[in-house]
Amino acid sequence: MGKARVFARVPLHVSGFWAPVKGPDAQHTGSLGAGLVLDLWVVARPSSSGCYIEANGVRALEGHARRICGLEGFNLGVSASSPVGLGKGFALSSALSLSLSTLISVALGRGVSERSTWSAHVAEVEHSTGLGDVMAQFHGGLVVRTRPGPPGVGEAVVVRGLKPALVVAELPGSEPTPAVLSRMGPWARELVDKAVERLLETRDVALFFELSRSFTRRLFDYSRVEDLLAGVRGVAGFYLKKSALVVWVEREWSHDLASLLKGRGLNTFETTVSDEGVGLVHSTEPPEAGEPADKGEAGRRL
Repeated sequence: MGKARVFARVPLHVSGFWAPVKGPDAQHTGSLGAGLVLDLWVVARPSSSGCYIEANGVRALEGHARRICGLEGFNLGVSASSPVGLGKGFALSSALSLSLSTLISVALGRGVSERSTWSAHVAEVEHSTGLGDVMAQFHGGLVVRTRPGPPGVGEAVVVRGLKPALVVAELPGSEPTPAVLSRMGPWARELVDKAVERLLETRDVALFFELSRSFTRRLFDYSRVEDLLAGVRGVAGFYLKKSALVVWVEREWSHDLASLLKGRGLNTFETTVSDEGVGLVHSTEPPEAGEPADKGEAGRRL
């Protein structure tokens, strides 16, 4: 049997509502809001040569990689597999950045910690690709961000134990985060402050879906979603971020909905909320992207 290798696994995250908050520096900049951490995973393995990020066989996020390696003072490349593409709304850029910062931390003998996320957060903020995803992907669960910044700097309330049946689909098209942010004005902070307050009072997944749909309707075209879901049974809630569609459905109808969306040619997953965040897998074989955390030793922090 071959020697076990260390892989990083980072869950995908879809924000439901968010408001940018600019601080004195990148580490204190981020967003307030809330999102679901999905039981869908990016898996990355380290390479000893160079400093780079590779996603599904293609080099990506070169600026992020250089910034992370520079901040950490250590060069490492990572090759990652992902079930979704960049610019779709699943926080893949953050997952890839976290993969690199995590594996550098492991190589330096520090393991996975709040500190090992900081360079990934800074790179995400400086490149305007994500403001609150690192915080969410570190913790898992329904994450309500109450102070901007990465773990250990910002603050969040984490709601675990939610296991709704979710059908998640990757719709056509992509959009860079700066384009979305350009459509947001002072209204976003006002809505998000009220939404965070309401959600913290109840910590209810139904309210989260209601607030998320109300917020994202101001930013994204819901007509294609309503066409897809017209007449579908068992839908309890849904929201859209960029091209990431998250549908909460009664469990007995989840397979039917997934089959319907796959039949429309959409990249579709039956999943739930992950209570675990970024972690390590020790394996002689690379785990497959998208596998839930309860397969193997995923999510273990060292």
